[in-house]
Amino acid sequence: MKILHIFGTSCLLRQQTYLLPVTLLWYQYNGLSAADFVFIQGIFMLLGLLTEVPSGYIADIFSKKHILLCSFSLFLLRCLLWLNCRGLFVILLGETLVVLSRSLFQGIYDSYIYEYLKKNKQTSQMIRYYGMVNCYVNVGTGSASLLCSLIYPTFALQTLLILEFISTFLAIILMSFVPNIKNTNKRKSLKQHFADMVNAVSKTLGDSRINYFIVLSAVFASSTYIYIWNFQPIMKSTGVMVSLFGAVYFCNFFFRALAGYLSNKIAEKITYKNLGIIVAFHIVTAFLGLTLSEYIKIPAVTLFFIFLICLGIGAQLSFNILTVSAIQKIAKSNIRATTSSAYNLVAQGVAGIMLSSFKFLADKLPFSTIYLLYLAIYALVLGFLFLVWKLRKIKV
Repeated sequence: MKILHIFGTSCLLRQQTYLLPVTLLWYQYNGLSAADFVFIQGIFMLLGLLTEVPSGYIADIFSKKHILLCSFSLFLLRCLLWLNCRGLFVILLGETLVVLSRSLFQGIYDSYIYEYLKKNKQTSQMIRYYGMVNCYVNVGTGSASLLCSLIYPTFALQTLLILEFISTFLAIILMSFVPNIKNTNKRKSLKQHFADMVNAVSKTLGDSRINYFIVLSAVFASSTYIYIWNFQPIMKSTGVMVSLFGAVYFCNFFFRALAGYLSNKIAEKITYKNLGIIVAFHIVTAFLGLTLSEYIKIPAVTLFFIFLICLGIGAQLSFNILTVSAIQKIAKSNIRATTSSAYNLVAQGVAGIMLSSFKFLADKLPFSTIYLLYLAIYALVLGFLFLVWKLRKIKV
C-alpha cells in the first residue's frame, strides 16, 4: 500500500504545526489574554459545527482528494495571513481558516482510506491502515512541537509560521500524487443536496448499531480537546518554562502516534468495553491532576500530571480508531464522509461548549475550581452512558 504511505506522509507534513505549543504566546503578542485564548478556541469549535457536516457531505459528492487539497490550501492561506498582519481581527480570520481547513480534513481523510482499501478489496485492513495514517499525523505534529522547543528560544514566532508554510506547501505537492477516487453520487439541485445531507445525518445518529458509540467516543474525544487547549494556560500559570512547551506537546503526540501504530495489536489484546473503562477512568484522574497542578503551582508537579494525561490521550485515540473503523464498515459508501462528520460534530460540540464557557467562569472562579466543575460534568455524563450500555446490553 505504497499510496497510503504517500498519503500519510502528506498528512504528516500538513500536521507540522510548529506554532501550536506557543499559540498562547502568539495571542498575547496580539494583545489577548490566556482566558481569551481558551474562549476563542471554544467559540471556533462551535463555529466548526456549522461546517463539519456540510464539508463531509461535499466530500461525498465531489472528490475527497480535491477536498483535502482545499483543506491544505486554506491552512496555507492562514500562514500567509498571520505572517503579514496583526491584531484581533487577523487572529479571528486566521482561526476561521483553521476551522474550515480542519472540517475539510477530519472525517474525510479516514473516508478516503476506507474507499481506497475498498477499491483494492482490503477493507479488513482498515484498523491497520487508519492507525498507520494516524501515526503519521501525530508524528508530524509531535516532531514539529519538539522542533518548536528548540527553535523558539532563539528565533521569533514568525519563524515558526514560515516553517508551517513550507511544510504545508510540500504537503499539497505530495497530496497531488495520490489517486483520485471518483464518487458515485449523482449531481442534484442545492435543495435536494441539503435534504440528502439532513437525511444522512439523521440516519447516522438514528442507527442503533452505531449511535451509542458515536456519542461515547465523541465525549471521550471532547475531553482531549479540553486538555490540549488548557495545557498552555496551566503551564504558564504554574511557572513552567516556555522552552518546555514544545517538549510537552511532543510527549502528547508521541503517545498518540504510538497508539495509532499499535492500534491493531491493542484491538486484539483489549476488549472495546475494557478500553472504554480505561479511558473513562483516565478522564476523571486527568481533571483531578489539572486541579492539583493549579492548586500546588509547582512546575515539576504540573509536568508530571501532564505526562500522565498524555498517556491517557493515547488510550482515547485507540478507542477512537476502533470506533471510526467500525463506523466506516457500517456506513454506506455514498454517505461515508458525512457519517464521520456527524461523529466529529458531537465531539466538537461538547468541547466547544466547555471551552467557550471557560472565560466566563475564569472571571469568577480560579482555574482549579473550573477543572473540578468539568470533572463533575464528565463523571455524570459518563456514568449515565455506561449505565445505558449495561441496561441496553449493547453489543460491540
